Amino acid sequence: MKEELQEVADEVEEAELVPAPAQPRGSDIVEEALKHADTDCDELTLAYFASRAYLEYAISVVKGRALPDVCDGMKPVQRRILYAMKRLGLNPDVKTVKSARVVGEVLGKYHPHGDSAAYDAMVRLAQDFTMRYPLVQGQGNFGSADGDGAAAMRYTEVRLSKYADLLLGELDKGTVKFIPNYDGTHKEPVLLPARLPVLLLNGSSGIAVGMATEIPSHNLTEVGEAAIEVIRNPEITTDELLEIVKGPDFPGGAQVISSASDIKNVYRSGYGNLQVRATYHFEELSRGQWQLVFDSVPYKVSVMKVMSELEALTNPKAPQGKKSLTAKQQQDKQLIMNVMSGMRDESSAEAPVRLVIDPKSKSIDREELVSTILSKTSLETSCKFNLVVIGIDGKPRQKGLKDILSEWVSFRLRTVRARSQTSLNEAEARIHTLEGRLIVLVDIEEVIRIIRGTDDPKKELITHFGLSDTQAEDILEIKLRQLASLDEVKLRKELEKLRNEAERLRGLLTDEKKLRREVTKEIRQDIDTYGDERRTLIEEAKGASIAKQVIDEPVTVIVSEKGFLRSRQGHGFDARAMNFKLGDKYRCSMECRSVDNLYILSNTGRIYSIPVSSLPSARGEGTHVSAFVQFQDGDVPFDYICGAPDTVLLFTSDAAMGFFCKMSDLAVRQRGGKSFFILDGAKPLPVQVSTPLTGWIAALSSSGRLVVFTTDELRALSSGGKGTTIMALQDDEKLVAAVPISPNGVVVVGKGRGGKIQELLVGPRSIEDYRTRRGRKGRFVEAKWEFLGLKPYKLETANKGDDSEEVEESTII
Repeated sequence: MKEELQEVADEVEEAELVPAPAQPRGSDIVEEALKHADTDCDELTLAYFASRAYLEYAISVVKGRALPDVCDGMKPVQRRILYAMKRLGLNPDVKTVKSARVVGEVLGKYHPHGDSAAYDAMVRLAQDFTMRYPLVQGQGNFGSADGDGAAAMRYTEVRLSKYADLLLGELDKGTVKFIPNYDGTHKEPVLLPARLPVLLLNGSSGIAVGMATEIPSHNLTEVGEAAIEVIRNPEITTDELLEIVKGPDFPGGAQVISSASDIKNVYRSGYGNLQVRATYHFEELSRGQWQLVFDSVPYKVSVMKVMSELEALTNPKAPQGKKSLTAKQQQDKQLIMNVMSGMRDESSAEAPVRLVIDPKSKSIDREELVSTILSKTSLETSCKFNLVVIGIDGKPRQKGLKDILSEWVSFRLRTVRARSQTSLNEAEARIHTLEGRLIVLVDIEEVIRIIRGTDDPKKELITHFGLSDTQAEDILEIKLRQLASLDEVKLRKELEKLRNEAERLRGLLTDEKKLRREVTKEIRQDIDTYGDERRTLIEEAKGASIAKQVIDEPVTVIVSEKGFLRSRQGHGFDARAMNFKLGDKYRCSMECRSVDNLYILSNTGRIYSIPVSSLPSARGEGTHVSAFVQFQDGDVPFDYICGAPDTVLLFTSDAAMGFFCKMSDLAVRQRGGKSFFILDGAKPLPVQVSTPLTGWIAALSSSGRLVVFTTDELRALSSGGKGTTIMALQDDEKLVAAVPISPNGVVVVGKGRGGKIQELLVGPRSIEDYRTRRGRKGRFVEAKWEFLGLKPYKLETANKGDDSEEVEESTII
C-alpha cells in the first residue's frame, strides 16, 4: 500500500498548479496518509481514510473525466464514444442509427457512468455551433445556440462525420496501445491516433478538482501549418508561430479585438482573456433610413440572450425588495431608448445569425448606436484562456501554444513510427509468403502430387522445396484450383511493390529526417482535404464604451436631510422652497457646473464620487444617494462637496488634525469609494473651501481658545491621510471648527444664556492678538458660551466695527 500511496503522492505533487487559498495541498494530504501506510491493523483513522478517498476521486476526475489529452484532444468519454461508433461501423457513408444504440454500446462496454453524461457528450460532438469541426453527424434535434436542449436519445440518430477520420483512420494500424475496459471483457484505446492537433481545432472546457481548462477552437489550416513549422524547426518561438496561428477561430465567427501583445501574452502563458466582439454592418433603406445588423455573435452567446438583455434594459424591473428602479436602471433605460427604437431576430437557415437593430431616428450617430449596444450587452465579451491539459507525460499542466504543438508533434512522430513498424512487419510477412509461392510455382504439379499423395504434405513441402513452416502452411491453405492458376507475373509484380514499400518503411524507421518529411506530407494532405477559411476576424479595435456628452452649464445640486439628490439648471434660486418627500427636508445646496463631480465625505473619512450629470432632475423628489454609490459597512454621509477641480479644500477633524487638498484629488471611479481622511477614531468636521483671499486659518476649540496662523504652515496631501496638528488641545478639549479666513477677521459662533445663538466678531485689529504658529494653544475668546463654530468675516454682511462686539445675527452657515 505504501508504494501505491507514494506513487499517488508523486503524481499529485507533479499535477498541482496553484493550490486554493487556505486549502491543504494534495501532496501534504498524501504525506499525512503515508504515516498510516505501515500499520497492520484493520482500523484506519477517519483522516487517513478521507485523505485516500479524496485523492482517488481527485485523480479520477482530473485524468478520467474533466481534462483533455494533448495528444488527441479528447476527454475519456469522447474518446470512448468515437471508438464505439467506429466499432459499430458508423462511418460517414452509412445510414445513421439511433443515438440510444450508441449510448448503450458506450455504457455497456467502455464508460461506467450515467447515460445522460454519455449522450450529452455525444450531442456536443455533433453541434456545429459548439465544435469548430464536429466529429459526429447528427440527424434530428441536437439543440441550438439559443440554449434549446437536444431531443431525447430515442429520437435522434448519429454517425461519424468526415472529420472523425482524423482521429480514427489509423486506429487498427498498431499506432496506439489498447487496455482492458472497466470489467476486462473488451479492449479500448488509451489514445486515438490523431493526425492533426484536434485539441486546438475544437478546443475544450472542463472543471476538475483544483484545476479547470478552457481552450478555444482554432482554424485547421493554420494549426496544421504551425505543426509543420514545429516539425521543421523544433526551436521555433511562440511569436513566430503566431504569425501562422492568428488567434482563436470560433464556430460562429465574431471578431477578436484584443491587441497583438495581449494575444501573444495569452498564447505564451496559456492563461488570460481576449476581447471578442460581434461583427455587424449597416443596411441602407428607403428615404434615408438605415438599420444595424449583427451577422455573428461571440462564442457561447446567442441572439436570444442578447435580445433578453436588451429587453431587460428597455423594460427593467425593480430589484427584489425594492419599490422603484435603481438610478443605474433608469440611466441604462434612457441610454438605450435614446438611440434604439426596436429590435428583431431575422435569423434563418441562410443567415444563422441576423439580429436587426432599428435606430430611434435616421439622424442618430451610427457609431454611438453601435457602442451603446456593444457596451450594454454580451455582443462584446471576453474569451477566457486556460490551457490546462494532460501532457504527453500523463500529467496535467498549463501549457502555451508552443508546448502544445511540440508535444503533439512528439506524439505524432511516435504514432507514425509505430504505424510504420506495423506496416513493415506486415509487408515482410507478405513478402515471405510470396517468395514461398514463387518457389513452388516452378513445379506446381509436384506440389499437387505431394498434397494428394502424402500423409504429411507440410513436412514433405518443407523438405522438397526448402520452404519455411509459414510458407508451407500458406501453400496448404490455398485451394488446388487456385494453386494451379497462380500467375507468376502478378506474384513478381506484387513482390516488387512490397519490397519497395518495405524499403521505404525501413527508411522512415532509421532516418528521423525522412520520418519528419513523411509526417509533414501527411499533414499537408489533411490540410488540403479538410482545411477551410477562417471564420473569426482578428483585428484590433478599441473596446466599446459610452462617451456621454455632457453640456457644460451652471447647475445647482440639492441634497435633502435623508440623502435624496437632484440637480437643477442655473444658479441663484432658493432651494429651500422646493418640495421634499414626506418627512424629509432641505439639508444643503451647492452651485457648480454640470461637468463637475459631487463628492461625499463619510463619517469614517471615506470619499465617494457621483458625476453631477448623472443626478436626476429637480422636477422630482430626487434619488437616494445609495443608488449611486456603495457605502462600506458603518459608513453614512457626513458632508457633501462640489465644485471646480482646482478648488482648494481644507479637511479637519475634532482631534485638531487637518490638511489641504484639491477637489480633483478626491476623484474615485469605484462605487465603493476610497479611504481618504484617516481619522483614528476622531470625527470629521465640515470641509471648508480655501480661496486666494483667505491666507490665514482660524481654529476654535470647545473651551473657547482661538488660534490663527498662515495657510502655508499646513501641508497639502493630494492622496489624503491623517494630516498635521492644527492646534494643541487639552485632554477634555475638541476642535470645534477650523476655517480659512482673510485678514479682515472671523466670526465666533456660540450658544449663550437661554440657548440663544450669538456671534462675536474678531475684527482686523483684534485678530492680531490671536496670531501665532500652527500647533500652539492659542488664547481664550472673551465670551462665556458653548462654542459652536466659526464663520469667515464678510464686509458686506458683518458689523463694520473693528473691535470685538456681539452681533445679533443668528444664522449659522
